[in-house]
Amino acid sequence: MRLYYRKRSAGDIEYGLIYGLIALLGLVAARFIPLADILFPCPFLSITGLPCPTCGATRTMIHLSKGDVSSALAMNPLIALSALSALVWFVLSLIGILASLPRPAVVLSASESTVLRVAIALLVLINWAYLCFHL
Repeated sequence: MRLYYRKRSAGDIEYGLIYGLIALLGLVAARFIPLADILFPCPFLSITGLPCPTCGATRTMIHLSKGDVSSALAMNPLIALSALSALVWFVLSLIGILASLPRPAVVLSASESTVLRVAIALLVLINWAYLCFHL
């Protein structure tokens, strides 16, 4: 793995802003729209009797929007951590743009990229196992 900093250019896509804005909009929607009243049952849960890997995501966002991080983590840890990470990435990207700071970049080798993909898949499976035993 190689980490370096490069100058921001006009054509760069700021994924931190994109994903952070999505998380921010999700939190605003969870806070001001009565999502708990209009939720429909999870089709996967209805058919199999097991929660899907994203079961509880809406309720997690509702808890996060109210500032209840511990309940959000208990509801669905992976969704809660992903949303919080996206918000932190959003803030850091915004600061970087406004202050004209260099952009951090990571270059992964093919084997490191494979390890990262496997680790993400394992995190999803571990989160799913947690949901199956917790719910």
